[in-house]
Amino acid sequence: MTRVLWHNVDEVKRLLLTLLLSGCWSGNYLAQQGLGQLRLLQARRRISEVLSDPKVDANLKEKLRLAWSAREFGVQELGLRGGDAFTRFVDLHGEAVAWNVSAAPKDKLVPYYHRFPITGAVPYLGFFRKEDALKEEQHLRSLGLDTYLRGVAGYSTLGYTSDPIYSSMLEGSDARIVEVVLHEMLHGTVFLPGRAEWNESFATFVGLHGAALFFESHGDPEIGRRLIDKAVDREKSQEQFAHFLEPFLKELEALYRSPVTRDEKLSKRVEIFTRAQKEYERVFPAPPGFRSSFVEQPLNNAMLLSFSIYHRATFTHEQMYQRVFRDLAAMIRLYKHAAEDRDDPIDYLRSLVESTR
Repeated sequence: MTRVLWHNVDEVKRLLLTLLLSGCWSGNYLAQQGLGQLRLLQARRRISEVLSDPKVDANLKEKLRLAWSAREFGVQELGLRGGDAFTRFVDLHGEAVAWNVSAAPKDKLVPYYHRFPITGAVPYLGFFRKEDALKEEQHLRSLGLDTYLRGVAGYSTLGYTSDPIYSSMLEGSDARIVEVVLHEMLHGTVFLPGRAEWNESFATFVGLHGAALFFESHGDPEIGRRLIDKAVDREKSQEQFAHFLEPFLKELEALYRSPVTRDEKLSKRVEIFTRAQKEYERVFPAPPGFRSSFVEQPLNNAMLLSFSIYHRATFTHEQMYQRVFRDLAAMIRLYKHAAEDRDDPIDYLRSLVESTR
């Protein structure tokens, strides 16, 4: 254990620097999460070591080889950040790597933001232990806020530590494994503080299109074509969901702005939530035995904002992709330049798209 910590002294220093730059409350939170991050640092094993371990399951080794190949492709072909990131493995034994808690006022469709020195304003808090997430959720509820808790399969420290491959990232198909690895690598390469929806939508775009290119280059163009089809279908689904959700959001916003009492607002919003869920089941019928997360529990403002933030019509990445002649590496370089060198990166990128329409 001491040996592992010794080799990660620089990473520990970066974590401590983050804490020192923080205010009192956020410093306490970051200190708690810093300890969780250190536990993960200690649990990491070199992927090469795992692959040579005769006790490790052959299926896991095969998935790790695929994740490693995706990592190498991301660095060499797409220009994603390399270094020591994603060269190690952490087995979570079927658990989520973290839990996110988001919140919102009961009478406003506005996220409850948390502000930090590096990431800026973020609409959620992440926790390594579920009990800590549940404790924070209870605290937020005691403030009279709506809350939403969910597990996550992967996350990025934005290059401040050497992110590993988590076992939760190896679940599902080969296509999903490659997509998730490239998605998380993108977060460590290009990041805009305080713009969660933009960061997430771009990482999703690069994950899908990068995975398609990966399989094409590895002699399986059929998987690549299916991934592109999936990207198109996902964009259409996001547009359909955004179109479905928009009138309910407008109705809620009008209710929250109305002069009726707060109790009346809270009563009437339940009617809107119930109607939205019934309409969702009609418009998006689920396969037998499956129930969408949108209808599996009562809605609240925090949940609606969480759903809408990643399905909202954001910057159109597909238009920029065409603008750079479908050169994903060039697109990533351009976005990185915008994020690091421009005062308003999104406005700069949008102006480039508009100039070529």
